[in-house]
Amino acid sequence: MDRNRIKSKIQNIDTNKWWGDDADVRFYLISKIKNISNKKILDLGGGIGIISGELNDSNFRYNLDYSFDDLKKCITKVNQKINPIMGDMTNIPCKDNYFDCVISSSVLQYSKSYDLQKKNIAIVDRINQYPTVEKALAEIYRVLAPKGKLYLVTPNNSYYKSYMLDYNEIKKSFSNHFKNFIIYFHNTFPRLSSRYRKLNLANTMPKLMSKLKDPDEVIRSMIKKDKGVERNSVSFYIEAIKE
Repeated sequence: MDRNRIKSKIQNIDTNKWWGDDADVRFYLISKIKNISNKKILDLGGGIGIISGELNDSNFRYNLDYSFDDLKKCITKVNQKINPIMGDMTNIPCKDNYFDCVISSSVLQYSKSYDLQKKNIAIVDRINQYPTVEKALAEIYRVLAPKGKLYLVTPNNSYYKSYMLDYNEIKKSFSNHFKNFIIYFHNTFPRLSSRYRKLNLANTMPKLMSKLKDPDEVIRSMIKKDKGVERNSVSFYIEAIKE
């Protein structure tokens, strides 16, 4: 995977869309999906189409986003074969059991943000639950074909301490919809200080390691499988299968 090419592509289309991190979990996501072929794939909140644009052209690709401008950039500057859909992930305008794969790249957290703003929160088994997050996952499950696969990445609130989802929230929400899923932690290096950037090992260690090893190997090495215990990480990478 050519990370520099992908980075340059984003910055040439819209500098505001750059992820800001050469070790971002979305590079790992791309490495996991780039060899998929001859499938019907939905990219939820795909924006300008960076993720779906890395997929093989043999796939029938849809990019769902609420931004007309981003969808226009997707088909004019990324790949005209990607089919644009204007909408959002809580009301996907597609039929049941249709897609072989669904990709959700760092957008699920906005559903939680919406519920926080509306103070729309339930507590189940002492874990916060967010109705809009539940609706989004229910919609994903609905449009996936049997044995269809979801690839999802989202930031970990234990690192950002903001409106992101935490480990218990995301584990509970996924268990409400999928029997078969697995969570991975991405970039588990600690932030030793929020004040001093050099003491944020989640930022400095990947850069140092990339000078000593192959960058793709570094990204793979930063993925840690869930062992049922919450741990610090920058992001989650999740795969789920519809049974």
